[in-house]
Amino acid sequence: MKLLQQPVLHVEARVKSNRDGIIVRTDLIRDEITQWLIDNFVVLSLGQEIKSFEGLKEPHAQALESILITECTGGDLESGAYRLQNVQLDVQAYQLRTHLDQERSHHILHDEELVDNVEDLGTTKVLILPSTELDGLWESLQYDQPLQSTLLRAITRMVSFSARKLDKWTINWNRLILLWGPPGTGKTSLCRGLSQKLAIRLGKHYPQSKLVEINAHSLGSKYFGESGKLVSKAFESIELLLEEEEDSFVCVFVDEIETLAARRERALSSKEPFDAVRAVNALLTGLDRLKHHHNVIVICTSNLVTALDQAFLDRVDIKQFVPHLSNKTIYGIYKECLEELSWRGIIEGASFDVFQVKPEDPQTALQYVEQPARFLMLPMFEEMLLNYQIFPNAIPKQLADAASASVVSNRSRVEDITAGA
Repeated sequence: MKLLQQPVLHVEARVKSNRDGIIVRTDLIRDEITQWLIDNFVVLSLGQEIKSFEGLKEPHAQALESILITECTGGDLESGAYRLQNVQLDVQAYQLRTHLDQERSHHILHDEELVDNVEDLGTTKVLILPSTELDGLWESLQYDQPLQSTLLRAITRMVSFSARKLDKWTINWNRLILLWGPPGTGKTSLCRGLSQKLAIRLGKHYPQSKLVEINAHSLGSKYFGESGKLVSKAFESIELLLEEEEDSFVCVFVDEIETLAARRERALSSKEPFDAVRAVNALLTGLDRLKHHHNVIVICTSNLVTALDQAFLDRVDIKQFVPHLSNKTIYGIYKECLEELSWRGIIEGASFDVFQVKPEDPQTALQYVEQPARFLMLPMFEEMLLNYQIFPNAIPKQLADAASASVVSNRSRVEDITAGA
């Protein structure tokens, strides 16, 4: 099967915030940047950030904060650098929405709007995307496998397909994604970061985007028969939002979905079996109604996938397991955190090295040296394995030991949860 197009090089152009008095049409600046890149660059590299815009027409040059080359999708190209003649540029211009923008929007749906003034419940929050609140979250996530890019590509492709009005009876998509795995693996952060990235990536299709976070625990009621009603009203509110803003992309996020989608055969043995069954039925009905809207996806997380109702699992389009991290990845996270603390002046800087006592004689012993420095500079994991393993008191080795201890602790927790399930 041949590709329908060239590999796509994704570019994110960040426009300065509203507080700087910048108001621009992102569609116009997108086209301008695309042509400017073609005219001024032969090769672009992943991770390359451009902050000088000489030659770009005003007022767009003044409005831009940065241009970032994020990833390349499609084709067989695996290089980190790409000749522009071999790729298709996908430039997305966006402006982060500040806390003040969120307040002005008046789109925080309080519990009384969702549940007819039932007391003691949480809120369903609607966040305009992309938001300063989620800025940097996606980049901070680290996994052993490329979970982020895999999910982003798959969901972007499916949403783009739905915009082409495919026959729903031939290609059925329920718009439901499930991230499951043991607790503490960053599923919640991954969902929020994913919604932010989707808002940017889908900017050409949807000029506005929103994240709707449903507090699953707030939809459970102590009153008999109320849980199903609360779930129904929550989805009715979301459907109303979708109908009122058809040009907006809405990402619905439900954390710990097992609270609402527990297996009904187990619920029948509980104290209030019919109330639990009604809640699951209301959830399934709500999901079935949402799938008819082109501008929505639903992302859920679960720590206990075996506890989920089979009818819910049958509706899930993408099931992504999120495992615990390896000691290498945990070491990298620790390294990044400590270096950030040093950069901010919270902890002292230091550098580390291992060298031979007599450099001219390769047979002499190795010596570990720790020296004061302006900032903390820890070795990469591979270098730590190569040079620091024989020095148990070395800071890099102690950090690696802490990472290994975290892996053991996580495995023990998983075993305890599995045994109690």
